[in-house]
Amino acid sequence: MGLRILGYIFLILFPTVLQGQFVKRGEFPVEITAGETRFEGGIGIADRDVVIRYGDLTIYCDHAEYDPDSREVIARGNVRIFNDRYAFTADRAIYNLDTKALKLTQFGGQKPPFEIVGDTVYSPDLNSFTIGNGYVTTSDTSKPDYQIRARTMRIYPSNRVIFSNATLFVGRIPVFWFPYVYQSLNEQFSYSLAPGYNSAWGVYVVSLITFPLSEKLSATLHVDLRSARGPALGLDLVYRARDQSEGYARLQTYGLDDLNPNYNETSLGRQHIGPERYRVTFKARTYITSDIAAIANMTLLSDQYMLQDFFPGEFSVDPQPETYFELVKYGEAYTLTALLRYQANAFFETTERLPEISWEVARTPLFNSPLFYEATTSAAWLERAFPFGSPNPNYNTFRFDSFHQIVMPMTLFHWLSVVPGSVIRETYYDKTGEFVEATAENGLPAGILNVQGNRFRFIYNAGLESSFKLSRAYENVQARWLGLDGLRHIIQPYANFSFVSSPTVAPQNILPFDRYITNTWLPPIDFPQFNSVDSINGETVLRVGVRNRLLTRRDNSALDWFDLDTYFDVDFDNPYSQFPGSTFSNVFNRLRFTPVPWLSLAVDSQLPLFDRGFTEVNTSLDWTVNPNLYVRLGHRYLYENPNLQDSSDITFAGYLRFNENWGFSIYEDYEM
Repeated sequence: MGLRILGYIFLILFPTVLQGQFVKRGEFPVEITAGETRFEGGIGIADRDVVIRYGDLTIYCDHAEYDPDSREVIARGNVRIFNDRYAFTADRAIYNLDTKALKLTQFGGQKPPFEIVGDTVYSPDLNSFTIGNGYVTTSDTSKPDYQIRARTMRIYPSNRVIFSNATLFVGRIPVFWFPYVYQSLNEQFSYSLAPGYNSAWGVYVVSLITFPLSEKLSATLHVDLRSARGPALGLDLVYRARDQSEGYARLQTYGLDDLNPNYNETSLGRQHIGPERYRVTFKARTYITSDIAAIANMTLLSDQYMLQDFFPGEFSVDPQPETYFELVKYGEAYTLTALLRYQANAFFETTERLPEISWEVARTPLFNSPLFYEATTSAAWLERAFPFGSPNPNYNTFRFDSFHQIVMPMTLFHWLSVVPGSVIRETYYDKTGEFVEATAENGLPAGILNVQGNRFRFIYNAGLESSFKLSRAYENVQARWLGLDGLRHIIQPYANFSFVSSPTVAPQNILPFDRYITNTWLPPIDFPQFNSVDSINGETVLRVGVRNRLLTRRDNSALDWFDLDTYFDVDFDNPYSQFPGSTFSNVFNRLRFTPVPWLSLAVDSQLPLFDRGFTEVNTSLDWTVNPNLYVRLGHRYLYENPNLQDSSDITFAGYLRFNENWGFSIYEDYEM
């Protein structure tokens, strides 16, 4: 039978004493339900299917004893304790309803995604727990794949766990010992092991072990082993405040004694380097006030191949990382910046700014008129620093550059958007001259430098942008397997005309710092998007295109189901054309097709349909076959580009998840 001991028996036997006790010592009545109850020597005893409720606390057990004087509940046998903050299992528990002190033996608990187990637990209150001989893991099996065991664990619910004398186990094998580990209970990632093989590393195991050092400071330990390169160690420290306005900081260190530092799997030449390889990176942003930020970005490398050899993902995005310090003042319509950039790694070419101060005004209405004004003014002490041992000499100058633009957006006939604009740009150089860089292509033994006096350059730019939209809805288009719930087709033809006057100082008579570097895609034809200040030349270009979009309804919003942007340039006078004398550029197509969340296709292509040109097609297909399998296919094709070699490169990437703890990934790259 079920009796509510303190709710009924105690109130019947001792109504005056217990009523006063509930008012003074407890916010809620204690409710105990059990299969068998009795009262011995002032102690309430319950057996079989015992349930104790007190506020948001619920205790399940086989046997329970309650002392109304000490306010302690003793529970034994299959003990389970629940409240809104935690869930515990134990063999034996002692809980004080007033002080919230808790003692457990043979303890187990969860704070998703972590599971915590220990021999004994003592909690003086609800804000901390001390566990003896315990372990924590994210593996949800009876025999965890990996765990951290510790002699002592201190747990602060919803915050952190501190381990003393801890050992990391993979299965039953100890792999690393820590005298002290600090683990956040709010971070989803703790440690990772990634075994694999490739031709540059041989058989390898790359591991990450993340452990917070404080509430705002965490550390990641890299312990890597490569059969062809040897062991490597690294430590990352990350400071991240809860409030983003307080800033962040990240320090990355990594080093090894490379067994094969001069291994080269590319067709490019490679200078001889030593076996001591290292990388130190520091990035930080600090808000001095609410509108002033200090930014630091520093990278020190042992050699120019360090990122390529050991951090290929970073190398593909930023092969020559910059080192700079920046102070930024933000206003409602302006940004004031002081930038200091220098050559931290002598083997990388760097345009040093010692320093550069710039004032940028965002596009803003001018005196409540239909005109909008934007501007950028900068003063910079520049030096082009070539790599150590380069045949090219360094050179420097002081440059003052001021750009001012006025535009007047308008709508004609209620459907045609027209944006005329006018720009003036003045630039002063305290040194000008001619420079011919010595490269492998021109075969010069040394760079040719002819420094001349100061010059003033003036440029005028006039432009006109226009576009309009046509649309039609197809409500009857319904295809669940293609993710279609109605369809809307939007066509947007557009044109952008730009005229830039011939500068009063030609680019070949200016020492180049911010220079235009040829690539496969068209450069911007508008200021300030075109930021190669020292390469500005006269041009007359018309860019014409049309964008087709197919939208459908999904999750109560409009979704881009298909997007195709097609455009080309009409070159009346284009100094940046890769085929001088051609009237038309390649025809460019940018296609994005995402019919369903688990499948997407991207194609970026350009073809010489109208005139001389080259062919480039870059394709990628992302397919999540099921929740456990992901596949990506890619192909990059380049043919008859005047500046780059022909290429037909195929890539394949896949990821297979075996369970919540283990997965297998593969990446293949084949140049045809």
